[in-house]
Amino acid sequence: MLLTILKFLISYFILAFYFNFIPILFPMNDIIYLLHFLLFFPLAYMVSRILTKSGLETYGIVFFQGWKKNLSMGFLFGFSAWTILFLLYFILEKYEFTGINLSSNTPMIILAILVGFGLGSFISDMIVRGLVFYYFNELPVVYVMIIAIAVYALDDIWYAGLSFQNTVFSCALGLSLTYVFYKTNSIWASAGIHFGLNVVYGLFFGVSGKAGEGILLFESSQAPPTITYWLSTMVSILLFISVYKYRFLFLSKRNDRG
Repeated sequence: MLLTILKFLISYFILAFYFNFIPILFPMNDIIYLLHFLLFFPLAYMVSRILTKSGLETYGIVFFQGWKKNLSMGFLFGFSAWTILFLLYFILEKYEFTGINLSSNTPMIILAILVGFGLGSFISDMIVRGLVFYYFNELPVVYVMIIAIAVYALDDIWYAGLSFQNTVFSCALGLSLTYVFYKTNSIWASAGIHFGLNVVYGLFFGVSGKAGEGILLFESSQAPPTITYWLSTMVSILLFISVYKYRFLFLSKRNDRG
C-alpha cells in the first residue's frame, strides 16, 4: 500500500504541477495554452507507462460500447444543472442580464470555451478521479469515493481559493462526478458532466473566468441575497440526486450495462 500511495502522489504532483502551475510560472497566449493542454496527454501517458506499465486507461480513458452515450448524457446533466443555477441567479437578482456579445470575436470565444473547457474537464478528471480509482481500487468503494472527493476539493483550490464555502461546494459537486466515474468505471460520464457545467459557466465568464468575457453579458448586484452564495452547492446536491435517480442512463465498462 505504501508503494501504491507513493506512485499516486508522484503521478498526481507531476500532472497537477504541469497543468496548474506551469501557466502561472510562464504566461501563455491562446496558441501556447492549447499546446500546453494537448501536451498533457503524452505526458500523462509517459507517467503511466513508467509507474504502472499501462497507458491512458490508467485515467479511465477506455473505449467501450456506450462511451459516447455516457459522454453525451453527462454533458446534458451538467449543462442542464448549471443552466438552472444561472437562471436562479437572475431570478434572485444576483445578476442582471444586459445582452449578448455579437461581435466579430464571438465565434472565437465559443470555440475557446468548447476547446478549453472540453480539454480542461477531461484533464481535471484524469488527474483526480482517474488516478484515485486506479491506484486505490482495492479499497472499499466508499473509501475510494471519499478520497476522490477530498482530492477534488483540494485540487479546486487552484481555481477558487481556499474557503469553507468553496470546499463544501467542491464536495457537493464531487459527489456526482465521483459517483458516475464509479458507476461507469470510466471517465466519460464524469468528464461530460464537468464539461457541460463548464460550458454554461464559460458562456457568462469566458475561459478567463472574468465577467464580460463570455457571450452572455450581465452585471452583478452590489448586495445579492445571502442564499445566492449557497445556490451552487444546493444545485450540486440536486444534480447528484438526479444522477443517482437516473443512473440507469449510464453504461458501465464492466458489462456495458447501466
